[in-house]
This record gives sequence, structure tokens and C-alpha cells, in this order.
Amino acid sequence: MWHFVRTLDLFAHRKTKHRLLERELTACVDPTQAMKATFSSPSVGNCVSAKPEKTDNKYTFSNRCDYMGPVSTVITVHSDESYTEVNELNVGKLPRTELVVARRIGDCQDDTQKSGGSSVLAH
Repeated sequence: MWHFVRTLDLFAHRKTKHRLLERELTACVDPTQAMKATFSSPSVGNCVSAKPEKTDNKYTFSNRCDYMGPVSTVITVHSDESYTEVNELNVGKLPRTELVVARRIGDCQDDTQKSGGSSVLAH
């Protein structure tokens, strides 16, 4: 069982941040499946996803094709029970940053509840 907190912020000016979205979700998911979806981000149109670079506990994508557009992504694995994902969109007039904080909170009650997890990050 995992708890996710997702925020989406818009930067109107360098220091002016506007929170567009804050959503929480607790679900029985397999984060490994969600990460597989992230790591296999296909190219979309002119957007070509870069391969991730691993440094210690961080995976950095200099460019990844996301629903927001081309983003830079940093996934930091804190432990088997916690990770964060930061997606930064810097193209266009209004840069956005999406932050997903994921934390394992226990065992699932029933294995039949398990889902892929990519749906969790797409909310």
C-alpha cells in the first residue's frame, strides 16, 4: 500500500510560484511497474526521450516525453519504501514543476487490488 502526494506548480516569474494542483492518493500499487513506464517513455512527435543517468540514488532524464511536454525528470530513491519524482517543464512562457512524493505505508489487504501504478502518477 502506497501513499502519493502530487503537486503541480506554475512559475509566472522567477520567484512567483502558483500551486495549480495538490492531490493525494492511497492505493495498492507496484511502484516497480510505474517506474518501468517512466523509464520506457517513448518518443512523441519531435520529442525524443533521453536515457536516464544514474548517480548514487538518483536517476536523471535530461529529456523525457511526458503528458506536459518535454520535461527533465529526477527520480530519487530514498529507500525501498520511499521515493520522489520531480518533472520540470521549461518550454513555453509558463514553466511548470510537478512533484510526486511516494511513501509505502503498509501491506495490501488483497493481492487482487494491485494495479500497475502508472495510473497513480497520471492523476
